[in-house]
Amino acid sequence: MTLAVRRGLVVAAALLLALLPWAGERAAQPAAAWLLAEARFGETVDDAGQSRRALPHRWAGDCAACRTVWYRFDITLADLPRDAQAVYLAAAADNAAIYLNGRLLAQGGRFSDPVARLGTRALWAATPPSLWAAGPNRIDVLAKADPPSRGFVGTLAVGPESELVGAWRLHEFLGQTLPQWLAMAAVILALAMVLVWFQRRSEPAYALLAGVALAQALQAGLGLVAEPPLRAWDAGLVLCAWVAAAAGFALATRLVGATLPPAAGPAALLAGAAAAVAAAWRPDWAGVLACAPALLAAATGARLLRHGWPAGEARLLVPGVALLLLPLADLGRWLGDPGALPLQPYAAGVFLFAAAWVLLLRFVETLNAVELLNIDLEALVQARTAELHRQFDRVRELEHRQTVAAERERLMRDMHDGVGGHLVSLLAMIEADRRRPADLAAAVREALDDMRLMIDSLEPVDDDLNAVLAMWRDRMAPRLRGAGVMLHWEVELLPSVPGLTPARVLHVLRMLQEAVSNAMRHGRARTLWIRAAAAGGVRIEVRDDGCGFDPVAVEGGRGLKNLRRRAAEIGAALAIDSRPGCGTTVSLELALDGS
Repeated sequence: MTLAVRRGLVVAAALLLALLPWAGERAAQPAAAWLLAEARFGETVDDAGQSRRALPHRWAGDCAACRTVWYRFDITLADLPRDAQAVYLAAAADNAAIYLNGRLLAQGGRFSDPVARLGTRALWAATPPSLWAAGPNRIDVLAKADPPSRGFVGTLAVGPESELVGAWRLHEFLGQTLPQWLAMAAVILALAMVLVWFQRRSEPAYALLAGVALAQALQAGLGLVAEPPLRAWDAGLVLCAWVAAAAGFALATRLVGATLPPAAGPAALLAGAAAAVAAAWRPDWAGVLACAPALLAAATGARLLRHGWPAGEARLLVPGVALLLLPLADLGRWLGDPGALPLQPYAAGVFLFAAAWVLLLRFVETLNAVELLNIDLEALVQARTAELHRQFDRVRELEHRQTVAAERERLMRDMHDGVGGHLVSLLAMIEADRRRPADLAAAVREALDDMRLMIDSLEPVDDDLNAVLAMWRDRMAPRLRGAGVMLHWEVELLPSVPGLTPARVLHVLRMLQEAVSNAMRHGRARTLWIRAAAAGGVRIEVRDDGCGFDPVAVEGGRGLKNLRRRAAEIGAALAIDSRPGCGTTVSLELALDGS
C-alpha cells in the first residue's frame, strides 16, 4: 500500500468516525411534511404585537432583554385524527414547555432560577386524538433562557406518533444515550490509565490521557444535568473544557516526542481558572469561553497531523483529524444552528480512544522489544554460559595438569628425600665395605617402608583420618610383632579432617613412622600405645615404655627437626614429652577447620 493511499484511508476513517453523529443527526430530522417552520413570536402568550418568525429562531435579535418568550402555532384540522399524534421539539435553549389548546403537554424542567436546561434533550409529547379538535388548534411554546443571548427555539414537528417516534428516538440516542456511554467509557479509560501510570511513574503520557478523559467525562456529565443547582453552572463546563484542551495538547506533545516548557502547565491551568471565573461573572460569555479551548485543540490536531502526515502514521493522523473537528463542531453550533447536535463529544471520544490506541501500541511495542531483548539476552547468556563452561573445562584441565605436575614433583622430591636417601645410605655402606647382613637388611627395610608410606599416601581417603591410621596399622603391625613389640591400639571414631591431601597424609604417616622408629631404635621400647581422639581437634599420640631421653639435650637432633618441620608444613601442633627412664610421648594435634 502506497503512502498516499494509506494517508487517504486514515483521514477518511477519521472523518467517518467524527462525522457519523452529524450524519445521524441529519437522519433524525422529521420529514418536511410534519415540520412547522414558522410561528408567531411575542413576549407574552397573547401579545397583540406578535409577529411571524421563521424557525429556528434566536430571539435575542428581536428582544435582547427577554428571558421568557412565547411562540404560537395555529393548526387547522378538517377532522379529528384517528391515530395518536405527537408534538416534537428537537431543540430549545435553555428550557421550553409545550401547550396544546391551553393544556400542558411537555416541559423540560423548572422555569424558576436557575432555569432548567434542555441541552441536547428534545421535548416529546404523545397526544391521544381526544386532545385535538376538528377545526382550529393552537400550540404554544414557552421558552426561557438565562442569559437571554442564549435563547433559541428550533423547528416544531407535529404529526402521527408512528411517523415521528423514530426521529425522536434517534435524536435522543445521539444526543443523550451515546454521549453518556462515551462519558462512562472515558471514566473507565481514565481509571485504567491512572492504574498504569501508578506502575510507570516515569511516563506522564498515561497521566495526561487520564486527565483528558476525566475532564471530558466531567464536561459531558455537567452538560447532561437537566436542572443545574447553580446559575454559574457554565463555569464548570468552561473549566473542564480548558483542562481537557491543555492536557490534550500536552499529551499530543508527548506523542510526537517533544517536550513543553515547565511553565506551560501552570499557565494553562491559570488560563482555565480565569475563563471559569469570567464565565461565572458573565454567563453570556460562557459560550465563547467554552469554544476558545477548541482552538487549542485544533492547534494540537494540526501538530499531530504535521508529524503524522509525512509517514502516514495512523496513530497520529486519526487523533489529529478528530481534534481539528472540535472547533468546527463548537463554533458551527454557536454561529450556525444551535439546535444541531454537538459533535464535540464524538470528536473528543475519537481523540481519546485514538490516543489510548497509540499508548497501547507503544506499550505492546515495548513488550515486544522487551521480549526480543529477553530472547537476545537469553541467547547471549547461553553463549556466555557455553563459553564459561569451555573456560571452566580449560581451567579444570590446567588445574588437573598443574595438580599432576605438582604431585609428580612431590613424589619425585619424596622419593629423592625418602627412598633415594635410604638407597644412598645403602650404597655408601656397600662401598665402605660394611656388608653386614643385619645393617643391609635394616637399610633396605627402611627404604621399603618409606616407599610403602608414599604408596599409601596416594590412596583416596576423602578426608577420613580413620582410613589413614588403619592403613598404617596394617603396614606396621606385622613388623612390630616380628620385632617383639606389643602394640596397644586405642583409636576412636574420628571426624573428617578437611584438606587431607596426599601430601598431608604422607607427612602424618612419616611422623608416626618416625616416632615408632625412634621408640624402637633409640628407646628400645617393648610396648607401644597408639591413641587417637577428637577434642576440638584430632589428637594422635604415640607413647612407648622405652628408656626415654632429655628433649633439651637432643634439641638439635635430626629426628626431632624432621618431626617439627613436618608438623609445621601441615599446620599441626607437635608436643614431645620424655624423661630419661620414663619413656616418650609424641603428640600431634590436627585442626578440623582445614587450616
